[in-house]
This record gives sequence, structure tokens and C-alpha cells, in this order.
Amino acid sequence: MPVAETTAPTGIWHRPTDAHRSLARIAARLLYAKDKEELGLDEVDRVAVAIERAVRRRFLVLATSFLLCILLLLLVLVVWGAAVLNGDDIGQAASVAMIALLAMAACIAASWRHFQYGLGIAEKKRTPVYGSSRRSTVETLEKLFDYLGRRTAPATYYYDRKGMRRPVHRRHFYGRLRGLLLSEVASDRAIVLPPRGFWFSAQIFVDAEPEEIIRALKVRPNSGGRPKEYDYEAMLLALIEHPALRAIDPDEYRAESAVMDLIRDRCEPSEDHDNDIRVPENTRLRAFAKNIVAAVKINRGAG
Repeated sequence: MPVAETTAPTGIWHRPTDAHRSLARIAARLLYAKDKEELGLDEVDRVAVAIERAVRRRFLVLATSFLLCILLLLLVLVVWGAAVLNGDDIGQAASVAMIALLAMAACIAASWRHFQYGLGIAEKKRTPVYGSSRRSTVETLEKLFDYLGRRTAPATYYYDRKGMRRPVHRRHFYGRLRGLLLSEVASDRAIVLPPRGFWFSAQIFVDAEPEEIIRALKVRPNSGGRPKEYDYEAMLLALIEHPALRAIDPDEYRAESAVMDLIRDRCEPSEDHDNDIRVPENTRLRAFAKNIVAAVKINRGAG
């Protein structure tokens, strides 16, 4: 179904009729009931963070290599230009270097595209990367991406810088990093390459009401939300005598953040362990981590 264009130049979140149709909010509604949508958005954020952590090193290596090639290419152009102005003949060395650097940059970009979609046209879904996200959450999100990848699915779209409504091809949901499309951080979404092109970071919307998608997928959103009480004892047991905790210096500036990251890694399920301990939201988690840091500081001082 073709997507009509609108001429209003206002920003995305100034469109009240579209806000609830964003991909992230629809995903949140699939996970939690309408009155618990904020909890669903928190869960979606955790998924995006887990994916970004899982691919951060690979992306940084490739991005740094790509930028280095571009910088060296510019340097060669400067040297070549200076030689021409001085009347010097540097032969074919500059042209050979430029061709080699361009080829290297193209290979780096192609390898990142291959990682997400494979070779050639993206014709089928790739095995996704979700990091240490909860299995039930991943299964629900994969139902959504599978649905949006069908030809009969509702149209998806985004708004360009001029406020014009543009369609998003369904194959955009085939890539291994499709879960990052849920991130509220534009730089995370930019990691997800379109099947044809680069650097797409726009927020995606779905031309359907969340309730319609819930009915179509036959999903039952969680109506109870997260429990008010968290299993802090189980969290402590997961941390006791852990080498990473012993390596944290309680006097360092980021000690609390390091403990928070450690709690998430040890409590949420991952490939290393099958723990599934509910972790509090950031405010409560930071308070808990602060108590742990204080206790570690006292214990080490006493020893």
C-alpha cells in the first residue's frame, strides 16, 4: 500500500496522532498492558542496550577503520594537490594509494552490511542479535518483526528532515540488528543499515493502532507489571565472591555504575548463566548499588 506524504514540517513528537504508533511504543504495548506502557518502554530500552553492548566492539573496530581510511585518503589528496601546485611529479603513487584506500573503505562498509543482511538482496530474516535479553521479550519482539516483514503487514514510515512522510521497506526488519530500531537513541538506530543504503537513524512508525497489532499477533500483554518487591537477596547471592565485584574500587567515581552493570549482567539471563532475577528500575538499582559500595568500603577498611 503506498504511503501518502504529508507536508506539515513539524517534528515527529509534535504529531500527537503518531506518537503512540512509534515502533518502540507498539513493542512496549505488546509486552505490557496500556496502563503499564512505561514498564514496557523500560523493557524495550533494556533490549536496545543489550544489543548495543553485544555489537559495540565489532562496530567500533569497523567504524574506526573506515574513518581511518577516509582520513588517509584526504591526506593523500592534500599531498597530491601540494605536489601538483609545486610542479612535482609523484608518478602514479598517489592514484594507487587512493584506489587502495577506497577499496579498503568499501570492503569495511560491505562487511558491516554483510553482517546484518548477508550478500546480495535481503530476501530472508537473519538470526538476530539480542545480547542477554529475556527470552519471553525476545519471542514477542520477533513476532512483531516477523509480522512487519510480511507483504500484507501495515505500512511503516518515517519523517524526513522536511517533515515529509516516507515509507520504510519491510526488508528493513530482516537484519540481525533489527532490535536496535526500538532504541530511543538515534545513534543506536543508525547502526542498523537499511537493506539498500547507509546511515538511517529515523524513528519508525507503523500505520496501525497497537490494539490491531495485538489482535493480529494474538499476544497477551502483561497486565500485572513488575512486582513492587525485588529479590534483593538473590541479587546479593549472585554477586558474593564474584571476581568482578572484588575488582571494583569503592572509592572510584563510577563505582556505583560498575556495580549496577554487574548486577544486570549477573541477574538477567545470558549465554553464561540461566539466572532470571528481576532487576529494579535505574533509580532503585542505583540506591541498591550505593548500599553495596558502602558495605564493600566498610568491609575492606576493616580488613
